[in-house]
Amino acid sequence: MTRSQLQAPFGDEPCEDVPLSVAPLVRVLAQLRFDPLAVLDSPNSASLFAAEIGKDYPYLEKGAEFNMLITPGQVSPQMGQNAVWRFRSPDRKTVVSLSNGSLALETSVYGGRTEFCSALSSISAALKKVAYVPAYTRIGYRYTNRVVDQKALANLPSLIRPEILGISGVQLDGRADLQHSLAQASFKIDASRGLLAQWGEMPPGGTFDPSLSSFEQRSWVLDLDSFYQSSEVSSDPEEVRRRAEMLSESAYRFFRWAVTDDFLLHFGGEL
Repeated sequence: MTRSQLQAPFGDEPCEDVPLSVAPLVRVLAQLRFDPLAVLDSPNSASLFAAEIGKDYPYLEKGAEFNMLITPGQVSPQMGQNAVWRFRSPDRKTVVSLSNGSLALETSVYGGRTEFCSALSSISAALKKVAYVPAYTRIGYRYTNRVVDQKALANLPSLIRPEILGISGVQLDGRADLQHSLAQASFKIDASRGLLAQWGEMPPGGTFDPSLSSFEQRSWVLDLDSFYQSSEVSSDPEEVRRRAEMLSESAYRFFRWAVTDDFLLHFGGEL
């Protein structure tokens, strides 16, 4: 095992970032959850929030919130009843979503941990100017990777650790074709922190999450949701940034354990 591969998905082993010039990262999402607030039931709340962030996220659309119902053995996306306001950046590739219960930042053009966590801290500061948020109940940081490159898909056993690859690494010798395979693992790191991992093969046009657009060809996905959950998580913007960075590092460490050096090199990493 080379110096860049990790021995375990969790632990204290050093894990330096390896930037990927053609990363298969299709989405990064951070979400702050809180108990519903009376002030956010006001029809003016979205306008007040827009006044705080409108320079960076000028486009507005209104919709309904997707909720993720997590039960033993499965994660079920469900359409919620809460209204959600989505504020989009000028290039429409980064979205801030606000509902009476959550604030989220999502992007398809990830500029790195420092930049993203700073933006998350900024929108949490903007929310505090509009509404007093006593505490958050959950902070989540989610990476969604989707491999669609046909050469990479043909060489998954050399790119993905066998413990993760699973059935996708079995030679079927032309007697059958694997149509769909999705595995899930939930980890408790300590009393407040955890990680939910999902990975596997998707058929053409398939997706494991309705909030993520499908792809017209076969793909392999690795989705990592690192979270901190407690009855009272500080709503201080600087504390939000610090915890988000910690969660990002935890998810990235799992990613680095799950993939091989060949994966990093294939997607433009320098080792």
